[in-house]
Amino acid sequence: MDIHMIEPLNHFVKLQDNMWESGWWSIDESKAKELVGGEIYFHKKQQEPSFFGGSITGYRIEQAEQYQGKIVFTLQYNAACRNVKTDKHGWSKKMKIIGHD
Repeated sequence: MDIHMIEPLNHFVKLQDNMWESGWWSIDESKAKELVGGEIYFHKKQQEPSFFGGSITGYRIEQAEQYQGKIVFTLQYNAACRNVKTDKHGWSKKMKIIGHD
């Protein structure tokens, strides 16, 4: 599964070379687990092409009080995840999940 997300605030943390974290997302852990191995695309607005993204390598559940319980994704940046458009159908709560059949 792949996910498109609206991220206007640039909440990204560089971990090492090409590895990043992005948080804090209101998404069920079961869904986060299914997304590992898929692609993540970040958009400023639904109808704009993605500006950042990559392959989801894992996630963690935030423990710090302010964002406790929110999902933080770990991703490996991939230039192919930039400038990707998705149609306006299927968005919910600033995210759109696309399943692979």
